Amino acid sequence: MRPSRDPFVLLFTGAVALASLLTLIEASTPGLSFWALALALYWVALAIATAWFARVREPGTAKRAWKPWMFAPVALVLGTVLLVGLDAPLHARFALSEPSLERHARSVRDDHDSNRWWGLYRVDHVEKIPGGARFTVTSLTLDWQSHGFAYSPDRAPEEGRYEHFKGPWYIWSEGP
Repeated sequence: MRPSRDPFVLLFTGAVALASLLTLIEASTPGLSFWALALALYWVALAIATAWFARVREPGTAKRAWKPWMFAPVALVLGTVLLVGLDAPLHARFALSEPSLERHARSVRDDHDSNRWWGLYRVDHVEKIPGGARFTVTSLTLDWQSHGFAYSPDRAPEEGRYEHFKGPWYIWSEGP
């Protein structure tokens, strides 16, 4: 079985791969950003293109049949749905970043803006809270809502919206 060399097939498979990659990046940060709306519209456009491709027949064939190239986009979509459903992108990115995040969270002394990379996260705002620190992390957001991590090894943070994540870590959100 030879991979297809049809430019439309390659373009479509590449478009699905790009949507999957962007979705996994977006799912690797806490909360949803405004960017997720544009990403959802991109997925809708791909679904429409898929419906159109499914109706296209090769010349000389009377019925529609699954072509081997169709399995790559389906596998990408199913893999993306499975990984996002299991929260794997968030847990993987956090696990790779945790040593750096914890080192910086322990050293916070006062409110300050950071705009630095701590591990694989770009940290925008750092704030000392009783017993720890919290900070905003972003990927491709437009800052309509703040999300981030809070480090509180002694006790759960009391003020604000916090959800326990792992060990002394919490996910916090603020905004509409």
